[in-house]
Amino acid sequence: VDVQGDDLLLQIFTSNILQRQVGEEAPFFEYIQRVCSECLDDNGCPAVLKPGCGGFGIRNFLTLFLSIEVSKAMVEASQAKASGDKERQAFGQTMVAVFTAQLNESNPILTEISDAMTLEGNLQTQFDIALANNDPDAAQRLRSKLDEASKAKAAGNKKLMECSTKYKEQMRALRESRGSK
Repeated sequence: VDVQGDDLLLQIFTSNILQRQVGEEAPFFEYIQRVCSECLDDNGCPAVLKPGCGGFGIRNFLTLFLSIEVSKAMVEASQAKASGDKERQAFGQTMVAVFTAQLNESNPILTEISDAMTLEGNLQTQFDIALANNDPDAAQRLRSKLDEASKAKAAGNKKLMECSTKYKEQMRALRESRGSK
C-alpha cells in the first residue's frame, strides 16, 4: 500500500510463475488498484480525476527492489552457513543489513517527495483555476507556493540521490573488500 495525500495505491505481487527450478528468476504478476479520494469542485460537483491519483508506487518500487536484493543476500548467507563458510555468511548478513538500512533511511525521504508532489499537483490545479478566472493576485500567491512545493520536491530528490549514493558506495566497498581476500 502506498499513500499519497488522500489517495491509495494498492499493489499485489504474485509469487514467481513459470519457474522451473528454485532459485531461477521467473516472471510474476502485479495487480494494481488506485483508490482516489472523492474530491469536489467549487460547485460541489465531483472533480475530474487527475492522472496518477493514488500515487505512482515509488515507495513500493524501492521496497520491491530492495526486498529482492535482501532475499538474494539471505540465500547467500544461508547457503554459506550450510557449507560452513563463515566469511561468505558474514558477507551475506552484512548485505542484508546494508539493504535494510537503505530502506529505512529512504522511506521518510520518499514520503517527503510524495507529499511535495501531491501539494505541487493540488497547487497547480488551483493556479490554473485562478488563471482561468482571471485572478492575477491569487495566481501570483499560488505561483509562489507552487515554486516552494517544487523546491521541496527537488530537495527530496537530492536527498534520495545522496542516500542512494551512500549505500551504493557501501556495497561497492563491501564487494571490493570481499574481492581483495
